[in-house]
Amino acid sequence: MRLPKVKILIFLFPAIFSTKLIEFRNQIQGEEMRGTIRQKQAVDFCRWSGSLVTFKALFSPGELSVSGEGQHRVYRAADIRKARLALMDVHVEPRRANTLPPIIYVRMAKGGVGKTTVAGNVSACLAMQGYKVLMIDTDPQASLTSLFGIDWATEEILHIGKLLQAHYENKNPLDNETLEKAIRPIYPDGMLDLIASDITLTNLDSWLISAVRQREKLVQRFFDAHVNLLSRYDVIVIDGAPSTSQLSFSLMYAARNLLAVVGLDGQSVKAMEVMASNIQEMSEEFPEVEFDFRIIANNFVSNISTCTDSLEALRKAYPDKVDPNIIPRAASFMRQVSLEDDDMSAPVIEKEPNSVAARAMVDLSQSLIGAYGIQLAGLLPLVLPRSRGPKKKT
Repeated sequence: MRLPKVKILIFLFPAIFSTKLIEFRNQIQGEEMRGTIRQKQAVDFCRWSGSLVTFKALFSPGELSVSGEGQHRVYRAADIRKARLALMDVHVEPRRANTLPPIIYVRMAKGGVGKTTVAGNVSACLAMQGYKVLMIDTDPQASLTSLFGIDWATEEILHIGKLLQAHYENKNPLDNETLEKAIRPIYPDGMLDLIASDITLTNLDSWLISAVRQREKLVQRFFDAHVNLLSRYDVIVIDGAPSTSQLSFSLMYAARNLLAVVGLDGQSVKAMEVMASNIQEMSEEFPEVEFDFRIIANNFVSNISTCTDSLEALRKAYPDKVDPNIIPRAASFMRQVSLEDDDMSAPVIEKEPNSVAARAMVDLSQSLIGAYGIQLAGLLPLVLPRSRGPKKKT
């Protein structure tokens, strides 16, 4: 039986409206408000336990980068940073130590496990919590680059491979100007930056094999040469390629710790053995260096036995290595990259911040802050005791 056209429109209207609303919100964020959060999430990220009135008092009139009225008030990542420092009674950022920040190297030997989703969302979540983050896309497929709306097929990309080669060939190795050109701002005020990638990064491995001595230390030397610039970030997040290459070993040497994203299926769990083998290889090659890894279990569905069995197998094979935050399978993740408009691609924490998927990524990012010792402007983000406002008269 065919339904009347009017009824068909009624049934489709909620879906159409929801899609258009998301698209509209993303368009506004891309043009004016990328990296902003609403007041409720801002309170959560600042670990604020007082009233909204006293929370708003943390910001001087006109101080907010973007402001609205009532419940629609929004905050940029830089606003959250200022507020969190103010809660620590730090009103002027201290001079940063000239050292490299913690490095989170997200990698897996198998593709399709969600490592780019983890890398992109963890980076965005950290930035929204006030940390300055540099992302580096080291995958020739440029998935992280695409996730943040950059069309690598049409834009000129200065990727990590070109930077490493220029540094090795002694083209101004201590000059930050070339590196500055490669860094693309994603959120304002340097809160989230990206070194993008493209398909030409595949050429790097052949160059590494033929030209570079002690190639495992190449990335570390590059980072050390540009420590003055890199030390302005609180953390560096690297999205690796789903393969074992000369570049991956060099990145591993620089990061020392891997964040292994494992899909909860048999093939992905077995691929973890390759990762463990790579780490063992590096440990034998460089016994003076301590290498380690942390596992993120992704794509979990509680009523699918394969997922629960795979999770238990991981926990049994790698005791104390599996992060307690398990990432669920969610349709929100599938909507991150737009097929129609690159500018509308964004991590789930931007597109659907109130979703279960976004909450899982926030929880994971907070777990990694402790695991990697990430500091806010070089300080431990401890809130000093203070009055939450006048007490009510009894």
